[in-house]
Amino acid sequence: MMVTEDREDKTVSGKTFTDDEAALYDRQIRLWGVDAQKRLNSAHILIIGLGGIGAEVSKNIILGGVKSVTLMDDEVVTVLDSSSQFLVGCESIGQNRAEASLSRAQQLNPMVEVTADKSSTQEKSDDFYAKFTVIVATNCSKNEMVRLNRIARQQGVKFFASDVFGFFGYMFSDLGEHKYKREIVTPQPNNKPDKTKVIDGVSYFMPLQDVFSIDFSLPEFAPRVKKTNAGVFTFFVLLEFFEQHKRKPTNSASDIEELLKLRNGFAQKNGISSELIDDANFTNVYGALSPVCAITGGILAQEVVKAISHKDCPLVNLFVYNPVAGSGFVENFVDS
Repeated sequence: MMVTEDREDKTVSGKTFTDDEAALYDRQIRLWGVDAQKRLNSAHILIIGLGGIGAEVSKNIILGGVKSVTLMDDEVVTVLDSSSQFLVGCESIGQNRAEASLSRAQQLNPMVEVTADKSSTQEKSDDFYAKFTVIVATNCSKNEMVRLNRIARQQGVKFFASDVFGFFGYMFSDLGEHKYKREIVTPQPNNKPDKTKVIDGVSYFMPLQDVFSIDFSLPEFAPRVKKTNAGVFTFFVLLEFFEQHKRKPTNSASDIEELLKLRNGFAQKNGISSELIDDANFTNVYGALSPVCAITGGILAQEVVKAISHKDCPLVNLFVYNPVAGSGFVENFVDS
């Protein structure tokens, strides 16, 4: 990459960097190039839900240097937020969560326009979402995420959904038909400079509506069911609990019993053995643990940068951090 030459005139495809911007984003420009940073500086991001995962994603995206970030949340700060939501303090308990997060979020990067919106997603018209480059939906029910995903597709907006349930975290993305460029570096012998070739790529994504409609008992899915990580099935069960109860599960005996009941129903409906979704998958899915928010939020922010910059191959299209396995993995529903 000819980063040094591009940075000297500070202008690429009509975007002019000020001296302050060039200095602030110097490291990022060297990492992913001027073109990518130019696209980031023009992007408008909507982040829905300012819980632990929402705060983590907000931090990473604001530091990345986008044009604007809108923080949307109609809920209030609770005592539990203090364990993972670092944009609010104890003095903010009882205040609207988006408004309480605004001050610290803005301090992260004064060059990014950060605003708060205490409305609920249902209050907004479809046209409201058209002004954004990317929508990141957290702490939303299954049906609301499906609705937002549908609106995003209709408006040509990149869509991400994410949440954390205790030790369990996930990130879903729908970029439609997404074109990108990827660098292939070939080392050269005798201390010669490496050769870099840029190739074009395209990835195709499945909307959430289609993901939730998958019948794993169908012949085309049967061969891969046993190879599918149990975290994928846990994802379906947890979101069904959220949809039915309009809240996340607690560690109460009744909630654990309900989760296992939903697990059994999901397994029976999809013709799979409930043993593939071990009880252990539901023993630590309560609250929002900071390390899991950091891991999941880091992956999500990385994918948002890829989506905006059209640089590097994106993850297609579900990332899950599985607490039982202690590792993350990607499930590609498009190629199922």
